[in-house]
Amino acid sequence: MEENTLARIYKSSLKFLVPLSTEETYSIVVDEAVKLIGGEDGVVLLGEKSGLSKIYASSPSTHALPIRKRGYAYNCFKKQQAFVVQQANLYKTHPFVKKEGVRSVIFIPLSYRNKAVGVLAVRARENCLFTQKELDILQLYGAMASLGIRKVQLHDEMVEALEMRDLFMSMAAHELRTPITTIYGYAQLLENKFKDHGSNEARWVGEMCRESGRLNLLVNDLLEINRIRAGRSQYVWKECSLKEIVEQATRDVQFSFSDHQLAVEDGLRPGHDLIIADQNKLLQVVINILDNACKFSPANTKIHVGLSSLKSILILKIEDRGSGISRRDLPRVFEGFYRGRDPDREGMGLGLYLSKNIIDEHHGSIRLRSKLNFGTTVEIRLPRART
Repeated sequence: MEENTLARIYKSSLKFLVPLSTEETYSIVVDEAVKLIGGEDGVVLLGEKSGLSKIYASSPSTHALPIRKRGYAYNCFKKQQAFVVQQANLYKTHPFVKKEGVRSVIFIPLSYRNKAVGVLAVRARENCLFTQKELDILQLYGAMASLGIRKVQLHDEMVEALEMRDLFMSMAAHELRTPITTIYGYAQLLENKFKDHGSNEARWVGEMCRESGRLNLLVNDLLEINRIRAGRSQYVWKECSLKEIVEQATRDVQFSFSDHQLAVEDGLRPGHDLIIADQNKLLQVVINILDNACKFSPANTKIHVGLSSLKSILILKIEDRGSGISRRDLPRVFEGFYRGRDPDREGMGLGLYLSKNIIDEHHGSIRLRSKLNFGTTVEIRLPRART
């Protein structure tokens, strides 16, 4: 095969490397095939359970052609063989194509990892007759076109799977919210009743209250993720004290992790801790990060919480000496549902994803530094309210 022809095939194949929609992919598959062999128009047919289905046609006449159960396309698909059909045989099976001046049609199978995917057919009109040369060119190009088609199919399957996952999570969270809220409410009543008792029952009730509270927060996180992805997350903005938010978060987490020490170091001047924020959402962020710090740190260890400022920026730094995060997992910790490669790691991978979205809405930044078995430092920067 001539070097110039190989270069043209290579150039056509490069177009599949860029991000393409499904429609764009099939259009390029046909258009480039037509250009490579000097054809007139073409069609892509994909294999389905019911047989072959016409996915894309570059002209109305190719789109109107019926797919016959024992036709050339089916033979190409089933036998995985490429061939050229000339006008004499074409007119016997499709007499109406004679009016269109069709002289030749090349059929090539599309396959991926030795599995049939579909068929690409290109037609020639007027004085053009396809030969073995055009067949060889299209077969070589077909291998790259098959990869392009499989790439967009896998992308579509991934998008559909993610949409199904999000729908399931949303429905599950909505269904679980009412019973979990009820259980949590009764657990709190029982805890208040037994709080002055030093019995095993009081300890059990306290543990039940904490765990049902965590379950309640998890359901709320799932619902918040659904709102974020649907663009329906609502914020109530007002002037808040970052110091007060940190103090409340520390109290809440300390209650759940009484065997950890939460040491707060306040480096802010009085009156210089004000921010414009949604207080509840920002509180959720700080609780999520403190909860992670305690969860992945040994008992009786100290969690350092620092508040400082840099010009018009307030800085919250939370530092632990826990299990840390591996270097390969670190770039993906802010992805939703990413839990790392450790199968024993707790949680659903929601906390940091939600935290980043909330901090971004506050025009701030969140950064994470970590080393496996040496702990993690999370730094949040927020713009200070003008006074």
